[in-house]
Amino acid sequence: MKTVLAASAALLLPLASLCVADDLKPFDAKLGLWEVSTTMEMAGMPTRPMPQIPPEKLAQMPAAQRAQVEAMMKTASGAPSATVTKSCVTAESLSRGSSFSGNRASSCTHKVISQTATTMQVHMECQSERGSTAGDVTVERIDGTHVKTSAVMKTSGEHPMTMKMNSTQQWISADCGDVKPILPKQ
Repeated sequence: MKTVLAASAALLLPLASLCVADDLKPFDAKLGLWEVSTTMEMAGMPTRPMPQIPPEKLAQMPAAQRAQVEAMMKTASGAPSATVTKSCVTAESLSRGSSFSGNRASSCTHKVISQTATTMQVHMECQSERGSTAGDVTVERIDGTHVKTSAVMKTSGEHPMTMKMNSTQQWISADCGDVKPILPKQ
């Protein structure tokens, strides 16, 4: 009898895992190069001036990093900032939740909390010498070539802040060119 039960369980277990796998739908967006338009607001930003980076140093930075630094300098003034960057979406970055999360730092961890073909919830945590940042990102598919995201992140440390980010993203091409995907640490 035990042998029959064990054999039955061995046959049914793979079928049960197939049913669970059928419930998980990959997020349905095209792979390749995307243009990302982001607006960000920071509440609790210290009012002291941010050090200025010389134009020649800014010119040496990759375009995406330069756009982020310029946005941070603008946000330091207390005004909402807007940036436009490029992002490379691969099957791996999409499955790990880093494609549309809005954070380009590979030192952050991304955990997909829930996912359907049209919506993804991602929890992000980042560590730096100044403290930690954590929050949640909601990614919504408009169609295969358009996505919108919203995120609320909170920082800890000497000057805790709350950051609210919204972005619209549009697919450009299947070829990412020299734009590399962001793959977060596991």
